[in-house]
Amino acid sequence: MMKIKNFQHTKKSKISCVQKTQSVFKDAKNRRFLCMKKAQTEIMGLAIIVILIMIGMFFVISFLTVDTIDYKKQFTQAELASNMLNTFLRTTSDCNGFSMTELLQDCNQDKSIICYGESSCDYVSSTAQQIFMETLEKWNVDYEFKVFNDENTLFTLGKTCINNKKSKLFPIPTDSGILFVKLDVC
Repeated sequence: MMKIKNFQHTKKSKISCVQKTQSVFKDAKNRRFLCMKKAQTEIMGLAIIVILIMIGMFFVISFLTVDTIDYKKQFTQAELASNMLNTFLRTTSDCNGFSMTELLQDCNQDKSIICYGESSCDYVSSTAQQIFMETLEKWNVDYEFKVFNDENTLFTLGKTCINNKKSKLFPIPTDSGILFVKLDVC
C-alpha cells in the first residue's frame, strides 16, 4: 500500500504541479494584462498632460501676440488730437493779439476782423495749414481738420480719414450759434 500511497502522492504532486504551472501561467497572463492596462493608463495620462501643455502654450502665445501697439496707437492718436486742438485754439495769433478761438468766433459771426488783408476765416485756415504742415505732416500723421456749424462747413484741411481714427471735437459758442472745431487723427 505504500507504493500506492506514494503513487497517489506523486500523482497528487504532479497534478498540483500542473495546476501550479497553470496558475502561474494564468497569473503571468494577468500580470501581463495588468501591466498592459497600467501602461495604457500611463499613456492616457501622458496624452492628457501633452494636451494641457498645448492648450497652455496656445493661451500664452495668444496673449503674447496681442497687439499692444494698437492700444498705444489709439491712445496716442486721441491724445494728439486733443492736445493739438487745445493748443491751436489757445494760440495767440499775430493778428492784433486775438486767439484762434476769437478769430473762429468772428469767422462764424460777421467776419469783421481783417488780418493782413485776409478775413478771419482765411487767416485761421492758412495759419492752421501752416501749423499742421510743420507738425503733423512732418511726423507723417494723417489728419482731417474741420471747422463747421449746424448749417455748413467753413473750411476743411487734410485728408478724410477712412479707417481707424481718433477724433476730438471742441464746441465754440458764438452769438450766431455753436461753432465746432474737429480734428481727426488717422
